[in-house]
Amino acid sequence: MEIWSHLIQNDQIIKYLKDKSPKEILSYLIPNKEKESEYYKKLAENCQIESAKALFSMLSEENLKHRDELYNEFKLLYPEEEPIELDLPLLEIKPPQKTLTSVTEYLKVLRVCMNNELLEKEIYEILARVSIDEKLKLILSQMSRKAQQHYEELKELYDLLLALSEDEVKLKEPSPRGYLFSSKFKSRYFLMNILDNRKSMVITRDDPETIKGLFKKEIEVYWITNVPVIGSISPERFEDSKKFMIDFLKQGNTILAIEGIEHLNAKIGFKKLFEILTYLKDHAIVSKSFLLISGDLNTFEEKNKGLLISEFEFIS
Repeated sequence: MEIWSHLIQNDQIIKYLKDKSPKEILSYLIPNKEKESEYYKKLAENCQIESAKALFSMLSEENLKHRDELYNEFKLLYPEEEPIELDLPLLEIKPPQKTLTSVTEYLKVLRVCMNNELLEKEIYEILARVSIDEKLKLILSQMSRKAQQHYEELKELYDLLLALSEDEVKLKEPSPRGYLFSSKFKSRYFLMNILDNRKSMVITRDDPETIKGLFKKEIEVYWITNVPVIGSISPERFEDSKKFMIDFLKQGNTILAIEGIEHLNAKIGFKKLFEILTYLKDHAIVSKSFLLISGDLNTFEEKNKGLLISEFEFIS
């Protein structure tokens, strides 16, 4: 990482690439994406925390996908040629050579990854501004937005692990009860860490197939929507779904995750939502199961936000 940071500080990359042709810019970006993919892959291999392993694996796959997209663009522009070697050092990043064990080690690695994504974002933004090729400008702008998204995904996991750093037992063996998270991503990371062989159900506003793809074992997913399809739950009829959620918790040692509570709050009102969530939490405790709820807490009135935090264990 140090060479990447050093090059940014001295504007060497920008100075070198800003007046170059799309061929040269693409020739530089393609191998860097491959190196990033290898870095994240090695990180995933060195992880014991499931959420970190999943995130790093996803970032590795996405960087390979970006490399292929850049290479395909190169071949469209220069069908008879291959990327050229440039007189500019490639990204030099060395993952830890040993398995990550403590939360402190994970936090250190995540900080490095976050900084790298922000630095990349800066490079892509500047190159997009100075590029005279409109197609390349579009690609660079998309890559800049993607680097920002990667930063935010890494930051969500960083914030969660930081909150758990004083009580590492909660990473894998938390007590059965109700837990509150300020974002669906933190709830998902937490779920990954405690999943093991537990039966799990996620109720979400996101595409169910996308959610299923995040987890390495099969989980039940229900979609909060007014579209009448199999596996859907109408937000206005959320209370009617309470029985099947209670039955799921009563099986014991299960995990029920409800995402987008701010959406439900807007649809059925806080009084009704709070009544349902606390009832589910009580059943989770009695059945030694887990209830994870998440959403944008800033959308709630301060009084109602305080009630949620007092009733559920707020993690991050």
